[in-house]
Amino acid sequence: MISYEEFEDIVVNILKRDISSNHDQQEAILSKANEGLFIVAGPGSGKTTVIVLKILKYIFVDDIKPNEILATTFTKKAADELYSRILGWGDEIKNYLIDNAGDDFDLLIAINRIDFNQLTIGTTDSIAQELLRVHKEPGTNQEVVIEEFVAKFAMVKILLKDNRYLDENLQGYLKSFTTKDKLKEASQMSEILLQFKNRMYFDQIDFDEFYANVGEGGGARIALDCIKEYEEELKSRNIIDFTMLESKFLDSLRSGKMDIFLDDLKIILIDEYQDTNLIQEEIYFTMAQSAIANGGSISVVGDDDQSLYRFRGATVDLFTNFKSRVREKLGIDVREINLRTNYRSSRNIINHCNQFVELDGEYQHARVEDKPKIIAPDLEKYNMPILGLFRNNLQMLSKDLAKLVSDLINNGETTLKVNRVIDDEYFKRLERCRTPEELKQLKKDSAEKAKDIDNISIKLDEEEGSASDMALLTFSPKEMKSGTHTLNGHLRNQLKRLRKPIEVFNPRGRDLQEIKEVAIFCGLMLECIDPESKIQNSDKQIPNLGKRNMQRWRYEAREYIKLNPEPHNPFDLNTFIIDWQRRNPRGYEKWPNRANLMELAYKLVTWLDFLQEDAEGVVYLEAITQSITQTGFFNKYSANIMFTSPEEEKASILEAIWNIFLPIATGDVAIDEALLETLPSNRLNIMSIHQSKGLEFPMVIVDVGSKFKNNDVRTQNLRFPKKEPGYTVMEESIRKYSELGEDERSEKDKSFDDLTRLYFVAFSRAEHILILVGLNKAIDGYSYKQKHKSIPNVALGWSRDEHQKGFKEIYLI
Repeated sequence: MISYEEFEDIVVNILKRDISSNHDQQEAILSKANEGLFIVAGPGSGKTTVIVLKILKYIFVDDIKPNEILATTFTKKAADELYSRILGWGDEIKNYLIDNAGDDFDLLIAINRIDFNQLTIGTTDSIAQELLRVHKEPGTNQEVVIEEFVAKFAMVKILLKDNRYLDENLQGYLKSFTTKDKLKEASQMSEILLQFKNRMYFDQIDFDEFYANVGEGGGARIALDCIKEYEEELKSRNIIDFTMLESKFLDSLRSGKMDIFLDDLKIILIDEYQDTNLIQEEIYFTMAQSAIANGGSISVVGDDDQSLYRFRGATVDLFTNFKSRVREKLGIDVREINLRTNYRSSRNIINHCNQFVELDGEYQHARVEDKPKIIAPDLEKYNMPILGLFRNNLQMLSKDLAKLVSDLINNGETTLKVNRVIDDEYFKRLERCRTPEELKQLKKDSAEKAKDIDNISIKLDEEEGSASDMALLTFSPKEMKSGTHTLNGHLRNQLKRLRKPIEVFNPRGRDLQEIKEVAIFCGLMLECIDPESKIQNSDKQIPNLGKRNMQRWRYEAREYIKLNPEPHNPFDLNTFIIDWQRRNPRGYEKWPNRANLMELAYKLVTWLDFLQEDAEGVVYLEAITQSITQTGFFNKYSANIMFTSPEEEKASILEAIWNIFLPIATGDVAIDEALLETLPSNRLNIMSIHQSKGLEFPMVIVDVGSKFKNNDVRTQNLRFPKKEPGYTVMEESIRKYSELGEDERSEKDKSFDDLTRLYFVAFSRAEHILILVGLNKAIDGYSYKQKHKSIPNVALGWSRDEHQKGFKEIYLI
C-alpha cells in the first residue's frame, strides 16, 4: 500500500513518535511479516507502542488484512489500551493518506477497505470465548464461563456430598500441599483441589493416565474422583471454568473446528509472554502453525524479570527458552530484539533497578541469556536520589508517611532533611557488626555523611499533582493481620485524621465480609428474604463462621434501619423491609410468585450512598452483584426467591443463603482484579505489587520491611526463603508428569527468584521518586543477647549466599 519510509515519516511527523531515534524499536517494527521475533522488553521501554506500530505497519506496508492478525494481552485493560491506540493512530494514518492520495483511486479504495474492527485482540480467555461462540456447531449452546469463587463453591458441594470432606485419606493428601496444621473445612479443601485440577490443565497432564497411576482408595484417587465429578457437574449445566475453556479452545483448534479462522490467520503477537503456561503455549503454537503456513509469523513480547504469576501456573522457562522451543516445535528460527531504553523512570531509578536485579549471581541463571542492562534515554529528567523512610514502629512510620503525602498534596511540594546515607560500604560494615556498639558507631558515621547533603525538595508535578500520582506497593494489600493493623491500615487511619483528610483506594485491603457497608447491605437482604433467621437457623449444616457473620450482618442492618437514612419517599427503608418481611404487596393486588435477588439488591442500594458514590463502595457493590449473577448460572432457582409454596420458598431461600451469602460470609468471594483496572483520581493508591504490574506512578513507595522486627522463620517466605518448603510443592509433584519434566531449579531457588522479580517490578513502577519504607530493624538489624543480628531481605540487597551487597546509595529521611 505504502513504503516503509512513507510509514515511518507519518509515524514521526504526524503521530509524533520518533521511532527513528530508537534502533531497537525501529528494528522490531520494521521486521518482515514472515519473520518471527523474540522481543525482550524491559520496563518502560515502549512495548505497547512497538506492538501498535508493528500491527499498523503490517496493515499499511505489508498489506496484511486486519482479520489476519491476532494479538493477545494479559489483562482486559491492556487489550482495551492496545485496541484504543490502534484505532486512534490507525485513523490518523488513514486520514492523512486520504488527504494526500490525490488521484490515486486504487490507494483510496484500499484505505477505505481497512476495518480495524476485524482485528482479533484480547486476553487469551476472551479470544477463546469469542472464537468458540462464532465457530460453535449448529444447534449447540455456548457454555457460560464461571468465576473462580463460583468454581470453588461448586467444589465445596462435591466435598459435602456424603461428607466426603471428612475422609482422613483425602484430608491427609490435600494437607501435604499446605502448611496448615488442620484441614477440615470443605472450603479450604476446595481451594486446594481446584489448584490441583488447574495445575493438571496448565501442564497438560493426561488425566486418565494420571488417574490410572494412583492407588485405589488413597487420598490421591479420592481427590481425582472429586475433580472428575466437579467437571461432570459443570458440563451437565453447560458451564465451564477458565482452565476448561482454554482446554476446549485448544481441542477445537486441533480438531479442525476453527479452520475457517485459521485459514485466514497470518500474524500472531503475544504480549506478557513471561506469564504463559504450557496449555497457552500449545494454543499459540497450534495457531502459529497455520500462520506460518499462510506466509506469516509468530512474535512474542515479554520480560522474564517481570514474571510474577508462577502461583497461577505460569512457567517462565517458556519465555527464557522461547527460541529453542519454537525451533523444536515449529521448525523456525526467531530473531531476538532487546528493548532496553526505559522512557518511564529517572536515571537513578533505572540504575537502582539494574543494580538490584544483578546483585545475586545465582539469579542470572534464571534470566534470558546475556540480557543487557536497562538504559536511560538522553533526556533531562527530575533525577531524585533513592529515598528511605524507616522508623522504630508502625505508628511512627505511618504518621511520618502520612505527613509526607499530605505536604505533597496540600502544598505541592515538601522539603526533607537527609538523616543518614547508606550505601554499599555501609552494608559491608553492617555485615561485620557483632555488637550493638559497633552498629551505633556505624549509624553515627552514616549520619556524618548526611551533613554534607542539602535538604531535598520533592514535588509531584510542575502544575498540579494529586494523591493518585502516588502508590504504596506492598507484598499484601491487607490492612489487618491477626487482629492488628498493618502499615496499610495504620496509614489509612493516619490520613483520615489529618486536618484535610486524604482518602485511599485499597478495596482489597479489607475482607469483603468485614466491611461495615457490605455487612449492612447483605444483612438487609437477609432480613428481607428470611425474617428472624427462621429458615437460616433450620439448617444445622451451615458452617459456624458463616452463621456468625450472617448474624452480625443482620444486627448491623437493624441498627442502620434505626438511622432512618434518605430517601423517605415514596417510602422509607424501614417500611420497605417490613413490607418484604410480611410479603405485603404495596401497590399491587398480591405478592408475586417470584422475586429476583438482583432487583432486590438494586432497590436496597438506594438507601446506601456509599455503595453508589464511593470509589471503593462501587467495587464492593460490583463484587456482590457479580456473586448474585454468577451463582444464578449454577443453581436451580437462578437467584430467585419463589413464593409458589412454603416448600419452594424455603428451598429457594436456603439456596440463596448457601450459594450467595455464605461464600461472602466465609471469605470465599474476593475482589476481582478486573474491577480494579480503573483507578480513581485524588486517592492514594495502596495495592499489592502484583496489582501494580503494568502501571506507573510519578511517586512510588515500596514497603520493604514494615513486617520484620527480627529474623523470624515465619516471615522468611516474605523476605528471604532460606529453606526448602516443608510441604509438597504442587507444581513439582505434577510437572514431572508433563513434557516439561522436573525443574532443574529447586523450590527454594525459584522462591528466591520470585522475590527478586517481585521487587524489580515494584521499583520499576516509579517515574521520578522512589521511596523504600520499613522499620529501622529491617535495615539496621537488631540486638539479641548483646549481639548484633541482621535480617536477611531480598528487597534490601541480600543475595542467596546470605551476603548483603546493598545498593549504591540510599538517603534516609
